[in-house]
Amino acid sequence: MPGMAQEMPKSYGVSGHRKPTVGSRMARCSKSCLRTLYKRVPVTHWLPRYPLRDIFPDLIAGFTVGLTLIPQSMGYATLAGLEPQYGLYSAFLGSFIYIVFGSVKEVNMGPAALLALLTYNYTHHLGPQFAVLLCFVAGCMELLFGILHLGFLVDFISAPVVAGFTSAAAFMVASAQVKGLLGLKFDAESFAHIWTEVYNHIHETKLWDAVLGGCCCVFLLSLKFFKDHFKIGDGRKPLNCCQTFISKFVWFFCTARNALIVLVSMGIAYYFHVYHDGFVPFMLTGTVQAGLPPFQIPALTAEVNNRTLNILEMVGELKSGVIVVPVVAIIANVAIGKAFASGKMLDATQEMVALGLCNIAGSFVSSMPAMGSFSRSAVSNASGVRSPLAGLYTGAMVILSLTLLTPYFYFIPRATLAAVIMCAVIFMVEVDKIGPMWRTNKKDLLSFAVAFVACLALGMEMGLVIGAAVDIAFLLFTNARPKVKIDTISSACGPEYILATPTQGLLFPAADYVRTQIQSALEDMESNERMTHLPVVIDCRNIQKLDFTAAQGLESIVRDFNKQERLIIFCGMKSRVLSIMSGVSKEKFHHASSENELSSLLRGTFKSHRETALLLGR
Repeated sequence: MPGMAQEMPKSYGVSGHRKPTVGSRMARCSKSCLRTLYKRVPVTHWLPRYPLRDIFPDLIAGFTVGLTLIPQSMGYATLAGLEPQYGLYSAFLGSFIYIVFGSVKEVNMGPAALLALLTYNYTHHLGPQFAVLLCFVAGCMELLFGILHLGFLVDFISAPVVAGFTSAAAFMVASAQVKGLLGLKFDAESFAHIWTEVYNHIHETKLWDAVLGGCCCVFLLSLKFFKDHFKIGDGRKPLNCCQTFISKFVWFFCTARNALIVLVSMGIAYYFHVYHDGFVPFMLTGTVQAGLPPFQIPALTAEVNNRTLNILEMVGELKSGVIVVPVVAIIANVAIGKAFASGKMLDATQEMVALGLCNIAGSFVSSMPAMGSFSRSAVSNASGVRSPLAGLYTGAMVILSLTLLTPYFYFIPRATLAAVIMCAVIFMVEVDKIGPMWRTNKKDLLSFAVAFVACLALGMEMGLVIGAAVDIAFLLFTNARPKVKIDTISSACGPEYILATPTQGLLFPAADYVRTQIQSALEDMESNERMTHLPVVIDCRNIQKLDFTAAQGLESIVRDFNKQERLIIFCGMKSRVLSIMSGVSKEKFHHASSENELSSLLRGTFKSHRETALLLGR
């Protein structure tokens, strides 16, 4: 009806559809904000739905992880060149922060072998305040990576390079523990230097340290083997109550092996101290500072070699560590998250944000750089963890140990801590990946080997850079040297022709190579006179991208064929590729978008009204 549009209420448009009201806009905005809140602060999503029946499984998981974390964190602090309490400082606040911002229930924040080794490399000559500053700077970089969605940068470090880096780190960490295992005293940094010093000081080996260290290794490895292979029943019938109890007890006993061996070793050392007039035949950890660390910002100035450094100079002293440490932590943490994501999509950005916030907060309680750990995540998963709330109980255990147990940590033998670390890291050597890489792609095995050898020979950061450079070189070579398949096609319904098929996109490094490949193949065919006059069809369906230089290379091929008065046809170009080619080429060229058009061009019967669509160029 006339005038209907004018008679409608103001909330409706001419078409009769309701316009968005202020209320509907606010509702959509609030839903969007709520989704963002759930995504960036995951605790707001799962905590209101947290069932009370999950408290006990999370308590068990948190307690079990704590038994693994406490002795490991003290050992990793020693590996980083710090006093043992710094490992404990790194093990509680990150657990609390990850509850709020973390998205993978199995991940537990704390010290790790990789970061301890890197921390030693960058700060052992500078002092603990630099390790704390490295934790803060690494956290800022990780948070920045997450906010700017720069996680794609770590994709340039392939799985074989990461495997080589991790395996080399395991060798380095295990080698660094040999002196503690044998009771030796020396300073060494590189892999070769460590073993040179071991050889030079081997005659100083302390018998009882070596015996204790060897017994601890046998105990730890035996219990791990027993846990992995112990089974009750044939798997076809459900276990009765007695069998279930025995199975759970054995699993818990074997999982708590680190804490058990530390307690037993402490007991032996304490016995000698009390009943042999203070004589202990082992090297002990010594005094561990009791109590919680003060909550304070990382040091902004420091004294180094009788010179006062400001914050910028302190960061400069950390050198490449401000990049290498956060990158390694991100790679490892995302890999752990993916391994335990239970088939769900992992939000790598959120994991980087959580990791960064954990390290920033940790630096205010004198933490060294921290991240997740495969071994602790595996323990948590096997313990039946239900939510990130398990980190609350783990962090609480660390706080209790700092406030109540530190006087007794004095009696932990160094050989025992060395054995705990060594038996944890030897399983980081990724031997199981060598076979598949050899069978599938030997270039990947070369990347693994280069990264592994370079890390041990030149240092961890240089090895990572060299391994990534080799990977990128392989990637560039693949793009610069695409394969071109040449076939002679003959059919009953159309004329015979030569088909050239590039296997991938054409970018500027490959332009001359593809041109040479096609021309060489055609020259080889010229021995057969029949082949010299056949038209050539270039199948462009695999070409997803084309740049200016590659387009000029294809134009050169067209020019060569036009001079020879020989037909060349491009078939199946994507619209974007065709647009670039027609914009660059000054030579007239033929393009067929379908089999029928190709047949028409080859037979020379193409209709005049289709010439505009098929004969592109200037």
